[in-house]
Amino acid sequence: MNIDRKTIFLRTLFVYFLGIFGILAQSKDSLDSKSSRTYDQQFELREDNDFLHFTDRYYSTGTYLGLRKLLAPQKDSTERRHYSFYLFQEIYTPSTLDGTNIKSFERPYAGFLGISNELSFANLKRYMDFKLLMGVTGPWSGAEKLQDAFHSTAAVDSKIATWTEQLENSFHFNLYYNYVWELQWQPNPFSVHFAISPSAAFGTRDTYLQNDVVFYFGKRNALNQTMAYKQIGNMDRELFFAVRLGYRYLFHDGMIEGNWLNDDSPFTVEPYHQLLLYNLEMYYRKGRNDFKLTYNFETPRTPKASSHLYISLTYARSY
Repeated sequence: MNIDRKTIFLRTLFVYFLGIFGILAQSKDSLDSKSSRTYDQQFELREDNDFLHFTDRYYSTGTYLGLRKLLAPQKDSTERRHYSFYLFQEIYTPSTLDGTNIKSFERPYAGFLGISNELSFANLKRYMDFKLLMGVTGPWSGAEKLQDAFHSTAAVDSKIATWTEQLENSFHFNLYYNYVWELQWQPNPFSVHFAISPSAAFGTRDTYLQNDVVFYFGKRNALNQTMAYKQIGNMDRELFFAVRLGYRYLFHDGMIEGNWLNDDSPFTVEPYHQLLLYNLEMYYRKGRNDFKLTYNFETPRTPKASSHLYISLTYARSY
């Protein structure tokens, strides 16, 4: 019996879609039935941008690619440990992008290309993490080329930054520590949590002491299982928001002052040593997918600068 090519194609297409629908249904059934499989790894993409001001200034853009791994938990223990690795790039500019007179700049042009390794520990009441960061500033960071390429193609009507007297090429090394103690005031379905979070940084890029207080409102998992602290392995749905208030005493900011070990940058600025930080954070977890939107506000970092607002969009998927 002869079968024309059209019939063969339609039958093949029908079998293909049956297979696709079967895979989707199987995945949905596995998720709905709370499969015993634990997804102990996660990929994360985060983008920071200050487009709410419709301009590029100060901390203008940041792109982060991350991988996270849930380390083998101890038997019958609430303690959970995670290892995280990030590759990222950040871009800092003054507000006068087309200016060449550095006397009018609030801060120097600066780019940073770096990697970080993080190890975190969490249980039902406390969380802490340690981070080791390494990276480079100056033309080596690729920030100038990336921003110029973006404004020349995707944003053709925008100003092209001059990158006059940017920070010189320099290698940076930094250590960070963060500790969180948390208390639950109200359980789900609309829980209320309160947290105190002191942190510290030491190195050529950042040196500071900081303390935050945080309030969480909504449907949220326990500290050692919630996406609020980048915990993976639990797919229970979450939907909550947080208000974060922070105070930082700054000893050194390498993106404004350069490398304190040795830096011959042509233009640097003395920053303010006290900063107030306010964040509004919104979280949503569905299955293996995590979504986070953050509005970040900070007081001026230098005498000529204004306060700054930027947003962070984060998507992470466990696998």
